[in-house]
Amino acid sequence: MSTLTASVPAADDTRFQEANAFLVRLGLGTLAGQPDRRSLPGRNTNVSGTTDAGRGVFVKRLEGPRKVAETRIQQCLAFEQLLQQYPQPGFSSPRCLGSDIGSQLMVFELVEDAVTAADLVKDHGLTDGLARSLGNTVGHLHNLPVDRLRQTEARTPLLPSAELLAGLPVALFEASSAAELQVWSLLQNDVPLADALRALLERERQAEPVAAHCDLRLDQFLIADGRIHLTDLEEFQAGDAARDLGGVVGDLLHRAVLDAATSESADRDATPSRDQMLTQLTSGIRVARPRIRAFWNGYLEQRPAAGDLAARVVAFAGWHLLDRLLAGARTAPRLAALPRAAAGIGRKALLTPDKFIPALGLVEDLG
Repeated sequence: MSTLTASVPAADDTRFQEANAFLVRLGLGTLAGQPDRRSLPGRNTNVSGTTDAGRGVFVKRLEGPRKVAETRIQQCLAFEQLLQQYPQPGFSSPRCLGSDIGSQLMVFELVEDAVTAADLVKDHGLTDGLARSLGNTVGHLHNLPVDRLRQTEARTPLLPSAELLAGLPVALFEASSAAELQVWSLLQNDVPLADALRALLERERQAEPVAAHCDLRLDQFLIADGRIHLTDLEEFQAGDAARDLGGVVGDLLHRAVLDAATSESADRDATPSRDQMLTQLTSGIRVARPRIRAFWNGYLEQRPAAGDLAARVVAFAGWHLLDRLLAGARTAPRLAALPRAAAGIGRKALLTPDKFIPALGLVEDLG
């Protein structure tokens, strides 16, 4: 599926046995003993490979409470049905071959020899042309008819959350690391930032909805033989186009900033000075801007930018940088200086999104 390091699940692993039994019930064959069987890291347990029946499959078990997993499966199936009824030329997504709510399993056709867009960014292989194609892909997704989705009960994306800005539930507080609690303290005690996040959520509610991914990052794009495949549609629902676009823009920005810091730091263990961090952040924005501009214009080729879409995209990109700080805090003993500085860019983007529109490249090519 990607160039990420893969591990092979043991045949006696209970989760593998359950997934394999489901494949057999679907008539797809078995992965037991198959030489190309692999598992990739992620929040959901997965296994992929070619079965003894010659079928390339990717099996995913949605972790978490049964009710949440059931909703996610239903949202993914809603996407499948909508795409079958209204196919989009030039748009591709791995077909779902079967699902089972009881075991929280989904089986998809395997995209052979694929890399993710995130892998390409890491290896400096994401060209302007490919970034433009990613924008085309998101535009195709948003062009799916949204009317029927508006009538369905969907699960609102958890973050950003106005409720959590007011205070953490006891269970979440007790499950959070010290670094996570530090991030939540920063978010909750920064009144202008909290107000900007609440304002963004209100603008999201008022925006004209589209058929949206709602959990979109570079990892969700698989590229194989020059073709882009969009994956992980378990959060699919009627939503704000800016959430999807901002997720990709924020991911491009976040990765460019961290890459600039890594490449420019002679001593990776030393804490950079304020001037060094400013240089690294500026360099990251400069590197990301052409890819962001190409992605944005690829999207505009499929859909026009209406209203304050660009400003909302900037704001959601800003939130992505804050969200990355929160995600990193889950496994870190303390908050590192550079992620905090990157989150500072996110804060400014949320407070003054209009000022960041040209700086990030969210402008239309006129040529």
